[in-house]
Amino acid sequence: MSRSTAPSPHPIIEIGVAFWQSKALLSAVELGVFAALADGPVPAGQLSRQLGLRSRGARDFFDILVASGLLDRDEAGYRLTPPAAEYLDPGRPATDISGYLSFLNAGFSWWSRLTEGLRSGDRLDFSEALAAEGSRAPGGRGTLVPPDPGADTFGEAFAESDQVRGFLRAMTGYSMGANRALVHAFDWASVRTVVDVGCAEGSLLGHLAAAWPHLDCVGFDLPQVKTGFEEHLEDTAGVSFRPGDFFSDPLPEADVIVFGHVLHDWPVETRKMLLRKAHEALAPGGTVLVYESLIDDDRRSGLIGLMISLNVSLVSNGGSGYTAAECREWLREAGFSEIGVSHLDGPEHLVVGTR
Repeated sequence: MSRSTAPSPHPIIEIGVAFWQSKALLSAVELGVFAALADGPVPAGQLSRQLGLRSRGARDFFDILVASGLLDRDEAGYRLTPPAAEYLDPGRPATDISGYLSFLNAGFSWWSRLTEGLRSGDRLDFSEALAAEGSRAPGGRGTLVPPDPGADTFGEAFAESDQVRGFLRAMTGYSMGANRALVHAFDWASVRTVVDVGCAEGSLLGHLAAAWPHLDCVGFDLPQVKTGFEEHLEDTAGVSFRPGDFFSDPLPEADVIVFGHVLHDWPVETRKMLLRKAHEALAPGGTVLVYESLIDDDRRSGLIGLMISLNVSLVSNGGSGYTAAECREWLREAGFSEIGVSHLDGPEHLVVGTR
């Protein structure tokens, strides 16, 4: 018999079950698997007891993490792989991204309502996913609410003090790859002052200050952010926090102004307004840096950028992803020149404009 030339259905099935692998990772963060292994290998039985796991599926659970490249296994037991040790150890807050994964774990309930949200045009209230770091994901399926393009989505994020903490940790994790790459992707040698607009915990500034100690690094964000910023960057020299609201206040003057994962949260007119404010705050020759998980210009291959755009569209009052071509046009309209686009890390790209 001749072999069938029909394509296999399994690539489609693999997409369908991809959420199983995702949930294994997110549950591992929730259960404290990576924290439990931070000091070295632990045998399977001991690890199960330590984590309070009684399921006969615990071995499969751990081995899924091995197959996913997050754990390794030898005679001594399970241990962290280098990527997990670098990014999933809560004892290393400068590089820990587990806050973002906790945020995604809670957000599983929103995506179960994707079909309904797409049909209705309502958005998902993401305040349900903003619990204190380390708390368990809330139950329920998420709440759909009508979008209000004139409203501030982040009023939900900052409604409670524990939500502020959870949101800031999530933003640190989401931006980690871009923040670390940006330390070396731009020539900071001649820069004196850099302002990170919407700085969250100030992760970018912490990495910049460590690599470029001559910099005066300023974080600009809402007053509620100050406590988390100062806790994350405790004893970090050369870094300060400037409270403000970029809707009502001018941006601080600087040689370089950074918008990292900020513009996608707002309608296009707000993005243009922020870039105009950056142009006003920069001296001639100053630079604006915009980094995002951009959608590819043809909207065919940038899967992560497209999924992040869909997520933002589902939870914000007017945000969405955008392409490099769109960002170039907004920068030109704001008065910037010498506009360039370069790759940072993974799906992250940097758009640069000169005043």
